[in-house]
Amino acid sequence: MRLDRLDLVRYGKFTDRSLDFGTAMPGKPDFHLVYGPNEAGKSTLFSAYLDLLFGIEKSSAYGFLHPYALMRVGGQFSVGAERHEAYRLKRNQASLVSADDRPLPETLFAAVLGGMDRNAYRTMFSLDDESIEKGGEDILKSEGELGAMLFSASSGLSDMATGLAALKAEADEFYRPSGRKHGLSALKADIEALAAERKALDVAARDYGLLVRERDAAAGRHGEMTAARTEVRAALAQVERSLSALPYLRRLRALRAELGAFDLGESPPAGWRSLSGELAREEAEIAARAARMEAERLHLAEELAALPEDEAVLAAEADITALAGSALEARFRTAAMDLASREAERERVAVSIGANLAALGLPADADLAGILLPPGLGEKLSSLLSRRATLAERAETALRERAEAERALAAAGEGSGSVSEEDAQADAALQSRLAAALRTARSGDLSARLREARRLVALARQDADGAMARLVPWSGTAAALEGMAVPPPAEIEGLRKRYDAADEALHRQREQVAALELDVASARATLAALQKATGAAGEEQASHLRAVRETAWQTHLGILDRASAAAFEQAMRDDDRASDARLRNADRLSDLRLLERTVAEGMARLETLRGEVTRLAEARAAIEAQVSSLAGSLGLPEGTALADVAGWLERRTAVLDALGRLAQRTVEADLVDRERRDVLARLAALLGEAPAEDGPFEEALFLAEDRLETWKATEARRLAAAAQLARLKADADMRGKAAEDATAALAAWQAAWDRDIAGTWLARQEAPVALDRIAAFLPALQALAQNVERRGEFDHRIAGMRRDQQDYAGHARRLAERLAEPFDAEDPLSTVAAFGRRRAAATAVRQRREAIDKAVLRLDEEERALDERRAVLVARLSEVYAVLGCDTLAEADLMLDAYRKRDEILARVHDVGRDLAQQLRTETVEEAEALLSAVDDDQLAAEKDDLSARLEELDRAVQEQHLLRARAEEALAKVAGSDAAAVLEERRRTVLIDLAEKSRRYLATRAGILAAEQALRLYRERHRSAMMERASRTFRDITAGEYTGLSTILEKDSEYLVVNAASGGSKLAKDLSKGTRFQLYLALRVAGYHEIAASREIVPFIADDIMETFDDRRALNALTVMGAMATGGQVIYLTHHEHLCDLAKKACPDVTIHEL
Repeated sequence: MRLDRLDLVRYGKFTDRSLDFGTAMPGKPDFHLVYGPNEAGKSTLFSAYLDLLFGIEKSSAYGFLHPYALMRVGGQFSVGAERHEAYRLKRNQASLVSADDRPLPETLFAAVLGGMDRNAYRTMFSLDDESIEKGGEDILKSEGELGAMLFSASSGLSDMATGLAALKAEADEFYRPSGRKHGLSALKADIEALAAERKALDVAARDYGLLVRERDAAAGRHGEMTAARTEVRAALAQVERSLSALPYLRRLRALRAELGAFDLGESPPAGWRSLSGELAREEAEIAARAARMEAERLHLAEELAALPEDEAVLAAEADITALAGSALEARFRTAAMDLASREAERERVAVSIGANLAALGLPADADLAGILLPPGLGEKLSSLLSRRATLAERAETALRERAEAERALAAAGEGSGSVSEEDAQADAALQSRLAAALRTARSGDLSARLREARRLVALARQDADGAMARLVPWSGTAAALEGMAVPPPAEIEGLRKRYDAADEALHRQREQVAALELDVASARATLAALQKATGAAGEEQASHLRAVRETAWQTHLGILDRASAAAFEQAMRDDDRASDARLRNADRLSDLRLLERTVAEGMARLETLRGEVTRLAEARAAIEAQVSSLAGSLGLPEGTALADVAGWLERRTAVLDALGRLAQRTVEADLVDRERRDVLARLAALLGEAPAEDGPFEEALFLAEDRLETWKATEARRLAAAAQLARLKADADMRGKAAEDATAALAAWQAAWDRDIAGTWLARQEAPVALDRIAAFLPALQALAQNVERRGEFDHRIAGMRRDQQDYAGHARRLAERLAEPFDAEDPLSTVAAFGRRRAAATAVRQRREAIDKAVLRLDEEERALDERRAVLVARLSEVYAVLGCDTLAEADLMLDAYRKRDEILARVHDVGRDLAQQLRTETVEEAEALLSAVDDDQLAAEKDDLSARLEELDRAVQEQHLLRARAEEALAKVAGSDAAAVLEERRRTVLIDLAEKSRRYLATRAGILAAEQALRLYRERHRSAMMERASRTFRDITAGEYTGLSTILEKDSEYLVVNAASGGSKLAKDLSKGTRFQLYLALRVAGYHEIAASREIVPFIADDIMETFDDRRALNALTVMGAMATGGQVIYLTHHEHLCDLAKKACPDVTIHEL
């Protein structure tokens, strides 16, 4: 997989930023270096790439500029021959989309990623400053686990050891032979505790009956005491309520006595209590409002009488408005200002007309209509005059050039010779045939092909001789070699595959035998150690002892003597000791059985594997015999290996190919030579000479080319003379035609001039005849026409102004007569202004009179509303006086206050009575008074004291009986007909089942751990040599030969990594500097990268500033190593060190530099 483009649409600090990595160039490293200063976003690029592959993280740190809902990152990938464009959004589902936001399957990259998640990708295909520093620390912490350390750097198995350790810890939690506190011991203790608890629940039937009777008696006494306490508590509560109700009764009687002092009827409505004040305010407000309205009416009447109306000006209001400010008035004002200036300008134009006539030599009273040219004719005549000079000059030039061309044609005709048409055609045909022959010879590159053919024949002969020499120890001729019977390549390939398969199978089988022998030996040693430690016999030995015992018993039964009895006793004791030992170590029997089964299975499988080794060795020997027979049939020594036989057959094929090429080159050289002879014969025929068979071919070609060039030069001179004569003739004809055209154009101009001036002043006798004078008069005639036109315009405007003045003055005079106003004929505007002022005054008076009329109507409406309010007030006062029996508002206030006080006392009587009934819990007040009528305070207080003492005694008795009852029920609950014993037994059996299940899981886990460790160890051992070699070579390249490579040393059961210095010494990893240790880890990662690349499709490798501790020389070497990695897959290096860009170009000239 390859990243072609990364689009940071909305991600981190980037918006619509794209990083284009282009397409991979075949045969060149796919190495990219991304340079940017600090905070430029290099780490953001790596995180965006991972988010694109695996999804944006839930709590992403790159949503600080764009909200989560708008985050978008995408790119274009090349996977095999396919290209995919995908984008990732911040979503929980369907987050992978196409460019047009169509959902894409999450499995788009699953095939190439091979199940890797984000952490696995970081471990296997990326490096940064944190991971390389952690890798250096891991080297120090490996503590002899070379295999684990080596593969944790590359293979993705770094978590395997952690997982196995977790499984071991889980198994040790259940059972650890050397420990006392574990899951097994806890389960055994639970079983024993449950058994003891169940035993304690067993009670006799007599004891059970006694407990039941005690429980029932205690319950009866407790019920009696509880009922008595309830009765006493109710009586005490009643006495307390009576004592609390006595104050309410005394308050109720006092309020009833106070209520008897009032002698009033039914209470008036509640709203009347504040009615007197409202009525008084209403009466005063009505009186004040009536006085104000009367004063306002009188004032309006006086103002209306003082405002007379101007009927005349109001009738003429429309005419005044139409004249004042109208367009006619505007034109009047304009005429008053501009008339004098317009008349002065007209006089100046008249003076200019006189000056124009004088310039034309005409009198001042000349007829202007006859002199002026028609409109547009002056410009047309000026154009004609400007064209005439050009036409005259062109005609003169054309006549002169025609005469010169005729003279040149006459001179060329006299100096040219003549050649016959037949001779010219024959020479041309001969030249064409000779040129074609030369082109044929040159186009076929005959000379070069001839040389090349001879060279190839010599080389092919040399190759054939060399190939024959490489067939030793075989000797013979080429014919014998070609006629030899050889097996087909498929047969040789089949033999090779069969031999390789047999050899590989034999090698794998022997490895399995060795590994199995090691496992069996380990299991036997463990079994022996366990039997020695426990003294317990295994299954096989126990069965043997039991069989010996049975045999001794049968022998003793048949003989019944002392010797047979002693033998049987000894056999029985041996069997008993073995059984006792097995019982004492019952918890270890499963381990013994597992180990015995492992040893037995291993031995059986070992026997099978050894037989298979023998069979595979015989099969490989048979194939070797077949190869020896084949070598003998080919004339090779019988001990020749199959690879040598295959190589000899390939060399034989190469010899036959070389001989075939030699024959082919010889035929090709003969054909080229024959072509050479044909070309020489044709050239000799064209040149009229005998062909030179033995002469150099190039010399013949040069001779023919020289002859052709001579013929071409002669023909070129003849053709040039003919072409010159034709050009001169054509030029003479063209010049003659141009002269005729120029003369005709001049005549056409004169006709147009005469036609245009016909009927004008210029055609009269008194007008000038010379064209130059006419050209001088034309501007004056045009100026005269313009001045005459301007004088006419001024006359029209002056007449209009005078007419506007007369119309405006007439309208003003008629209005003045109608309104009896004086008229100023010298200043009509002032008269019209006076009309406007009079009209404005009359309009103001009319508007004020209308406002007064509206005010009077408003006062009438208010007066009617006031009369309605007065009638309502009188009706309400009459009602109050009639109900209260008074005549004034003051008396009504006193009566209403008395009613208010009586109503308040009635409410208090009702409240106190209600509280009294609630206190004594009666339905009515009368019932409560009846209950309290026969008691007093002293009697109730004494009764309360007696009841309180009785209640305390009963409380103590109830508590004592409750305690006795609880103890009886508790004793009975332990042995009563409950399921406690069954529950305990069920719990014990459940614990036993749990113990069995956990034991099986423990045994399976232990067996799985042993198998996984063995498989992991075999995998590491099988692949370690290749990785160590590659890591050594890479480390040597990075350190520029200061360290020659890596090796290992064994100490006890551990293996340590050793770095070999070029000086001959060696160092452990802990003795290296921090930077060198990081370079060692980089070498291990590079080796792992190549190991993975050899077995699966590779994905981009990304490194982020891992060379902080590298000097420039080792940084250059590390970049060279990365360039070599880039030949197998895409490598991207992110850095903020600018000098690394130059080092990268030096290390890998094909590197692509990207700048942020």
